[in-house]
Amino acid sequence: MDDRRPQTGRNLAPLLVREGAVDLVRRGLPFAMLDDVAAAAGVGRLALAEVIGLSRTTLSRRRESRALKPTESDRLVRVARLVAMAHELMQGDGGAARRWLQEPHELIEGESPLERASTEVGGREVEELIGRLRHGVFS
Repeated sequence: MDDRRPQTGRNLAPLLVREGAVDLVRRGLPFAMLDDVAAAAGVGRLALAEVIGLSRTTLSRRRESRALKPTESDRLVRVARLVAMAHELMQGDGGAARRWLQEPHELIEGESPLERASTEVGGREVEELIGRLRHGVFS
């Protein structure tokens, strides 16, 4: 098993902006990316799998095949983007970013940003919230 763990959201940047990322998502991301994003978000593999819509049995099958399906990869990239944005919002403080991602927020109906990001619409709401916080707009 690969024990590499991202220390900051910046380590997710290659996934988010690398040339050929669309093709990589279409082919299916390596399973290890799930662990990388989970570590950066401060959650376990099972918790992140739930956010991207993978059941325990599907997660087990993906671990065996060592790759995610394209739709799962796309959802993982959505979460990775939010994790990287949270790290940036917290000015590289990984602990603060991980706490922010997991704590319920009134501005998103009492859900944590990770919970809210389980859908594309919710992910967009979290992106907008981060933008508002970055610019000092708290309502």
